[in-house]
Amino acid sequence: MTAFEPFGGETVNASWEAARQLDGWRCGEVVVAARMLPCAYDVSVAEFFASVESLRPCAVLMTGQAARRATVCVERFARNAAHASAPDNRGSLGPRAADGPDAIESTTSALRIAWAIRQAGIPARVSTDAGDYVCNHLYYYALRRLAEASQPIPAVFIHLPATPEQTPAGASRRRLATPDAVLALRAAVEVVSAPCVG
Repeated sequence: MTAFEPFGGETVNASWEAARQLDGWRCGEVVVAARMLPCAYDVSVAEFFASVESLRPCAVLMTGQAARRATVCVERFARNAAHASAPDNRGSLGPRAADGPDAIESTTSALRIAWAIRQAGIPARVSTDAGDYVCNHLYYYALRRLAEASQPIPAVFIHLPATPEQTPAGASRRRLATPDAVLALRAAVEVVSAPCVG
């Protein structure tokens, strides 16, 4: 499970606040390993694949913060685009579009994951727009390279709303407390990791 460091002047990132609490959590035969990634385009991709190489996961759940959203969003697609007006934490405004498809679909069911999160009592929906920032960039390159592996693994990205304690500009009034975000991610892990145990 990956999450991001704080960005945009914030001191916390809702995704890491939830993901770090699941580090070492056991879901049947699967154990979650949480990793915080830098909020930087190319560096996040490099660190993601360094973790994949060292951990050899059976499934991947990427998470990020989307403060303007009011519910948990399970991203169905990653797009070949990065048009954010704000720079990443390293000062980059984003790379140009890569050679490749315009969009890549998640390798697990976004619909089933959103349903499982709602069953856990947390509002969730399927999203078809992973944004224009580092989250979408990581998602696109992760899906693209994981698909080239000899044994592709389930992978999906989930956006979490800001926590009640955060004050990002333009944030939705509806927030998600970290304990509820943890419940949402646990439900997602159960779905994503199901193929790991047959």
